[in-house]
Amino acid sequence: MATTPKSEALIPVICIDPSSVTGAEMFNLNSWPSDSKGVIQSCWAEYSVLHHCVAQISDMCNDAERLLAISIKTIQQQWHAERFDLERVAIFSEQPDLHIRIEAFFSGVKALLDLLVQLLSTEKIVSEVIDGFHRTGDIYGGRVLNTLKNNALKNKKDAAAKLDALISEHKKLWIDQVVLARDQLIHPDKGTHQLMFRLVFEERANALVCIKAYPPEIGATPMHIYTQDILKQATVFSMSYLGLLRERALSNNSMEPTR
Repeated sequence: MATTPKSEALIPVICIDPSSVTGAEMFNLNSWPSDSKGVIQSCWAEYSVLHHCVAQISDMCNDAERLLAISIKTIQQQWHAERFDLERVAIFSEQPDLHIRIEAFFSGVKALLDLLVQLLSTEKIVSEVIDGFHRTGDIYGGRVLNTLKNNALKNKKDAAAKLDALISEHKKLWIDQVVLARDQLIHPDKGTHQLMFRLVFEERANALVCIKAYPPEIGATPMHIYTQDILKQATVFSMSYLGLLRERALSNNSMEPTR
């Protein structure tokens, strides 16, 4: 009886997006042992998508008046039909594509954090399995910090202390705010609206003119500027975090981890 030949595994050929190039050096698979390669690959993918998402948000915010042309025209037509007092209204325009991308950005940052902390287990910094940047009570990343303090392997306690300090520092700088914003977006309160542009109009020569389309803000920072800043912070954090892991956990001369 003839036997069916075993199917050979296909060799993947990937046409990469330019956004993927940005993280190639930082998330270099060749620099990591086999236990961590999968996590590093996923970090690279998530980091690349964040770059793409930030670029799209910036493009939409910088081209807001063209993007909102129909909304602007609608308000102008209503004003010409029956004029209303501009001082008594706040005018907003929905743009679902922007809302989706902002939501994706915050979720993507949280996903990157979830992946990065998994390296604490694969690189044998701690004895417990860490599968995400989980909170303990009201403390974002609390489980990670507790594990670094209480469950570091004997010969990795110095590395664990430095990683604890780095994470704690960046929690104060930006991580806590981003994770909170992500939670509010994916678990919205009742009555929450879309993230919208605010349109400002002015009467000029018997005509209504849109003088500015303001994007959503975090604090007083426009969303496209905020996401750019957070991406820079995430990059600095990732580089420092990976640097500590490579320096402390991957020395070829290190002893086998013991508790």
